[in-house]
Amino acid sequence: MALAIVLFVSFGHFIAASAYYLMESTTSSTDLPQLKMRLVGGMITEAGSLAVLWYVLSGQARGWRDIGWNFHPMDVLRGLLLTFGATAATYATFLPIQIVVHAYSGHYLTTKSMHGMLGVGISALSIAFICLNPFFEELIVRGYLMTEIVELGGSGVLAIVISVAVQMSYHLYQGFTNGIVLATIFAVFSIYFWKTRRLAPVVLAHLCVDAYALIRGSM
Repeated sequence: MALAIVLFVSFGHFIAASAYYLMESTTSSTDLPQLKMRLVGGMITEAGSLAVLWYVLSGQARGWRDIGWNFHPMDVLRGLLLTFGATAATYATFLPIQIVVHAYSGHYLTTKSMHGMLGVGISALSIAFICLNPFFEELIVRGYLMTEIVELGGSGVLAIVISVAVQMSYHLYQGFTNGIVLATIFAVFSIYFWKTRRLAPVVLAHLCVDAYALIRGSM
């Protein structure tokens, strides 16, 4: 029940919004005040979700360490290496798919443009969101969710699959082609966490990915 409540509070409206934007031709808007408020609303939801998770863990006499958060200075290097590893995995996965698709259809898969996805460019607000988001996603959908699945009797493979599936459910708006890349990254993150039970490198790697997306989308 606690797991269901945390997931619903954390991702319910993000999943609904993702499904809606999947049907739209664009994910951006020209209404700057509305975009800023959407970011602020997202940050409130993410911070509130982390507070709910903390409350649930406290009620179970557990803390952040119990779901894998235990920062060490070496985690910075581990996070960078994990970023490079996840990036290499996306190429190893995506390029063969492109070759097969081109061989059968004569054209390559095209990616849905994420230009201006946040819509506010590089600003104090977007940077704050980018810094908060990796903690929100990884502590809940990686550390907490995977730990709970195993403690409820599930296997490591099941924990990895469900973690990636939940994370993909609110990234549907990025389209099928981008989804292949994201699913690969999330799978690498999940496997790393399962093998090491260290969450800090995953959070840092996620931060690197989000920061790159912000910079690239603002060009």
